[in-house]
Amino acid sequence: MSKKLVFTLATIILATIGLSAAQIPNLVGNWTGSYDGYTNSGSYIATNESGAINLVISEQTGRLFTGNMSELGQGTAAISGVIALDNKTFYMTEYDGGYDIGTVLSSDLIELLYLEDGEKGGAFIDEFHRVN
Repeated sequence: MSKKLVFTLATIILATIGLSAAQIPNLVGNWTGSYDGYTNSGSYIATNESGAINLVISEQTGRLFTGNMSELGQGTAAISGVIALDNKTFYMTEYDGGYDIGTVLSSDLIELLYLEDGEKGGAFIDEFHRVN
């Protein structure tokens, strides 16, 4: 083998090891945020109030997590999720309906893209800031 080929293979192997060793984000904590989006009736809804939605991730085991979410004036719903291998993207189910595709933007900022079909359907963008 040529030295160039050996160097290229070594670089690819080291890069792969580095990617797999990326740290899983710790999502445990209290998060608060706001949202905007459309309901199934076609109505646009937005809230810029701090604390409009609260997300509590109470437990995390590796890339799996669980907790609950509540919106002001409404009840609390249980959630569970999984962090993808890229350690930035995560997927969450809200047990009372709907799914979220999340992105870890920083250690204290996450974004959720919420989708639900049917009677309570809609599409929303939520932004959460860690409060502790």
